[in-house]
Amino acid sequence: MRASVRGRTVHLILTVLLVIAVIYVFLRSLRATFIPGVAVPLSLIGTFGVMYLCGYSLNNLSLMALTISTGFVVDDAIVMIENIARFIEQGDSPFEAALKAPSRSASPSCPSPSRWWRC
Repeated sequence: MRASVRGRTVHLILTVLLVIAVIYVFLRSLRATFIPGVAVPLSLIGTFGVMYLCGYSLNNLSLMALTISTGFVVDDAIVMIENIARFIEQGDSPFEAALKAPSRSASPSCPSPSRWWRC
């Protein structure tokens, strides 16, 4: 049981590191990489804190759910960062680009399961 939980923990850490690497490789910007690089681990630490306060245990199911939900959240964040970078490249200010990006991408604004039906 402990080896299985340890394996899921390793997968979760690898997921976060892979996300940071992918964002840096494709956007080639330390600034765009820094935000998810800090936000994802902090949100996971906050999730562990809430799980502890609610009395939940750390088991295979909870770690697998955290790994999958991290993937969904990061996927949506990458889409938003790419849209913002595209608008900045087209000449918009960063503030205008951040306001325009959510309206141009439907998938992050829809609940994740409805993505399969292309809401």
